[in-house]
Amino acid sequence: MTMRSLLTLLLLSIASVNLMAQTQPSNEIALDYTYVHTNAPPGGCGCFSMNGGSGSYAYHFGPQFAAVIEVGAVHASKIDSTGLDLTLTSYLGGPRFYYRRPHARFVPYGQVLLGAVRATGGLAPANSGGASSSTVFGSALGGGVEFNVSRRITLRVAQVDYFVTTFDNKIDGHQNNLRITTGVAYHFGKR
Repeated sequence: MTMRSLLTLLLLSIASVNLMAQTQPSNEIALDYTYVHTNAPPGGCGCFSMNGGSGSYAYHFGPQFAAVIEVGAVHASKIDSTGLDLTLTSYLGGPRFYYRRPHARFVPYGQVLLGAVRATGGLAPANSGGASSSTVFGSALGGGVEFNVSRRITLRVAQVDYFVTTFDNKIDGHQNNLRITTGVAYHFGKR
């Protein structure tokens, strides 16, 4: 292969990446169903499930990288034999990395989201004022797979996150939760 052939191949590959980036919409809004399996009562596994939803906005800087802001809430009532309820509201943001291949309909991604989580309800740890609500640091580390229905519509087939909250539980001060999300996203705007 000559130097001219290599240079032509390199320029064509750069041009195709730029064309793909230009055709990809820059904004995304999503609505999702969220399931959380949590171990909030300390000691042993007094595990229980929570259901809810989330909404997110993502700005795509290119085909491989986006910045995400997500707000979600999950709720459980009549937990165990206590009859108490718990609502977790999360405010998270961070980077999302995509592994896109040309013309692929399934797109895997990974993300790291950091922010705040607020607990309210009878099972919520009391804050310093004595009210049964508290806001602490939270994070979600995970990823998922999206299915491109069209240029504008994406189905979030499954997203699985290690969802950590740091509520005071009188033992270790953190909760290890499993969060599973599925939903739909709408893409708009141009880069």
